[in-house]
Amino acid sequence: MTPFWISTGLLTLLVLALLCWPLLRRRSGDGASRRAINTAIYRDQLADLERDLASGALSQADYAGAREEIERRVLEDVAADTAPTDTAPRRLPRTALALAVTLPLAAALLYVVLGTPAALDPAARQGPQASAAEIEKMVATLAAKLEKDPGNLEGWAMLGRSYLVTGRLAEAAKAFDKAGPAMEASTELMLQVAELSAELNEGRIEGRGRELLQRVLKAEPQNPQALVLAGTDAFFRQQYADAVRHWEAVLAQLPPGSPDAQNLTAGIEKARSLQGEAPAGARARAEAKPPAAAGKTVSGRVTLAPALAGKASPDDVVFIFARAAEGPRMPLAVVRTRVADLPQDFTLDDSMALSPEFKLSSAGTLRIEARVSKSGDATARPGDLRGESGPVQPGASKLGIVIDTRVE
Repeated sequence: MTPFWISTGLLTLLVLALLCWPLLRRRSGDGASRRAINTAIYRDQLADLERDLASGALSQADYAGAREEIERRVLEDVAADTAPTDTAPRRLPRTALALAVTLPLAAALLYVVLGTPAALDPAARQGPQASAAEIEKMVATLAAKLEKDPGNLEGWAMLGRSYLVTGRLAEAAKAFDKAGPAMEASTELMLQVAELSAELNEGRIEGRGRELLQRVLKAEPQNPQALVLAGTDAFFRQQYADAVRHWEAVLAQLPPGSPDAQNLTAGIEKARSLQGEAPAGARARAEAKPPAAAGKTVSGRVTLAPALAGKASPDDVVFIFARAAEGPRMPLAVVRTRVADLPQDFTLDDSMALSPEFKLSSAGTLRIEARVSKSGDATARPGDLRGESGPVQPGASKLGIVIDTRVE
């Protein structure tokens, strides 16, 4: 912003200098220059008359008349020069001062009225941050428009995605159903239907979501997201061999040792152990794992949004848990408390893991979620209240989780 104002000031000064200089400089030599030119002209005319008279080209009478005319004009010019005809000042400092004051003020006023002063604010350039209430209002407006125009399939698809982002899963499923063929317009949309089905069915993909997932796998057999979803579906159906097969296909596409590869490897070993196989290389990796990994924790504070305080009872159970941002959705660490204890500070670590093969320290990126369970069940149900963090790394601290969304 500072360079903008400096350059604006320099340009303004340059324009003012160009405009004011003619008004401030002296113009006293103008009259003298004009008299000198006229005198030279009259002298040349008299010399021409003398030559014409000497050569006989001009009679004495014509010579006398022409000379009298020239002398008359000379007298008239002298009289005009001595008359006080120059009433304008030779300099115009007041006009220059008026320009110097009014021009910058007028430019600034026009910029405020016609320009975009807010664009100079870095925060404004980053775009406004919509609040949860504003987002809910926009979603409600879209839903109202679609009720009047139910044939807008693309609009229903957009509404479903909006519900999905805000955690209103049941409403998202209904919107996706109304979108019909629009949800088949791209691989991304089809996989969103499949992922939503997994969310609603405790990891299993049912109905239309399963159908669309199979279509994606047939058209793009190496699609990583589709393979992860298919492996998750197989895992929760206790079809562990299929889960291993799908996840290993994804693992082959990932850089060795990357966080996502480590997370998938843990899932594969868990599936193998449940299938009855010895986890290949699990002992060697456990011995080679740096001791610091086991000490990684995630900590922060969970609060309940005031707008939802009336929808929760003091004895309602609150689950605070971490899960991998990508890959199997099994919680990696869980702590349980009550609504009456909120706000609640929390710390999640490997000691809170539900399985030795699925630990917080083994994940590359995590999502931390807090959910008020009206039924006391760890599985999300309509009427539950939830809040979630963005992706964070193991070791993150001072997180703020606000329970501000109702599960529909």
